[in-house]
Amino acid sequence: MNRRRAIQQAHERAQVEAFITWLNSRYRARYEVVAEPNPPEAIIRSGRTTRWVEVTDAFWNDAFAQDEYSYATPGEKHKPIGNGPFVEPDAQFAARFVDAVRKKLEKTSYLPSVQAYGPGYLVVPIMYPLFNSHSLWYMKQIWASTQINDLGYFRSIYMSVQMGRGPIVRWSEYGRAANMAVQQTAYGGHPSSPG
Repeated sequence: MNRRRAIQQAHERAQVEAFITWLNSRYRARYEVVAEPNPPEAIIRSGRTTRWVEVTDAFWNDAFAQDEYSYATPGEKHKPIGNGPFVEPDAQFAARFVDAVRKKLEKTSYLPSVQAYGPGYLVVPIMYPLFNSHSLWYMKQIWASTQINDLGYFRSIYMSVQMGRGPIVRWSEYGRAANMAVQQTAYGGHPSSPG
């Protein structure tokens, strides 16, 4: 395994752990990781309830992703993003967020997990240091105008804001009620799929 992949896996594990901590606190559950098949990042269980979690980063742009990963990867020379100027960074980030989520919603490789455990959770670390309400406005605008072939494999989408350090916030534009029809069509529904 290359050094950067090891860093990415550690980051994904940390995101799953932060999400589980939040989920347990919020819903008085006791989820813990029971497998890491990749995909998805983790199979989690609390009592008799089993779920799955996938993580995808939403980076500001390629240069910022390179900056972050080169800084974190031992033995790799740091390649900073530079001083700018940066034109329309909120719009640029919002488009990257929507594209990252769209790719996960359209990915077919989650079907075995869905068939075994029902729809999963998608956790999206927001890797954008300028994130604010203006960024969120752009995200909603681009989301509303983007054609997405949602396969119905996710029960909900959560953002881990502040550069992936939390807090965990549900992406309200992806609603479970609107998603139910897609799930029914995609795999005949999963009658034991709790919210």
